[in-house]
This record gives sequence, structure tokens and C-alpha cells, in this order.
Amino acid sequence: MNKVLPFLKKKKLLDDVALSPAECRTYGYLFLEAGWLADALDFFLKGEVAEGLAEIEARALDSGDAFLLERLLQAQGRQAPELWEQVAARALALEKFTMAQWASERAGKDAPEAKSDRGLGQGAQRPAGDSNADHA
Repeated sequence: MNKVLPFLKKKKLLDDVALSPAECRTYGYLFLEAGWLADALDFFLKGEVAEGLAEIEARALDSGDAFLLERLLQAQGRQAPELWEQVAARALALEKFTMAQWASERAGKDAPEAKSDRGLGQGAQRPAGDSNADHA
């Protein structure tokens, strides 16, 4: 798909009760190929496209995308602490520290230790000699 559907056309399709599972599958894979994972997820959920949902799960885990994983699990009504642990570990490896912390919390674990100078949940460090920056 060279050009993704405009928002209103996509919304109209998703709201269409007559949209078949086969059409949902087609649109889902078009969005997936374009890299629009959240939109692909919408179509796969509507059409209950199991292989498409599995692909979204795999991509969320591979990219450390905790937000996408949460949308998928919530829509399916699933509890999956092992997936949260996997996505937290992957996010940490990719230095997506906020995603790692967020996923760890959902897994019921403490946030993993960051392997950088910046800890999880902390703001950016102040430059040296800039101790009065907030009081100017």
C-alpha cells in the first residue's frame, strides 16, 4: 500500500457492520505492510483474524512496544504476565526505558535496571554547572 487510507475512510470501514472478515484481513495486512501496526490491529480485531493478531503480537514483542501489546491483550481479554516480561526485556535491550518500566509494572515486577547513565523514570540530567537553571 503506497498510501494508507485517510482517517475518515478507515473509520467508515471499521464502523461498517457488513465489512467481512476477509476484507478486514486484506485491510489489516495492507496497514501491516505499511508499518501502521495500530491500524492493522483495528482491522484484525474487527475481523477476528487470528494470524494477523499473532503477527501484531510478535511485532510488539520484537519492537518492545508495550502500548501495542496492551491494546491487543485488552481487546482479547487476556492476562499474560509472561508476555509483559518479554516485552519489558526487549524494550530494555532497545533502550526504551519508559516502555520497559511500564511493561514490568504490568508484569507485576519491579522496573528493570537501566544500563545507561539515565535511570528509569528520571528526567534528563542537568548539564554540569547548570545548578540554578530553574531559579533564573
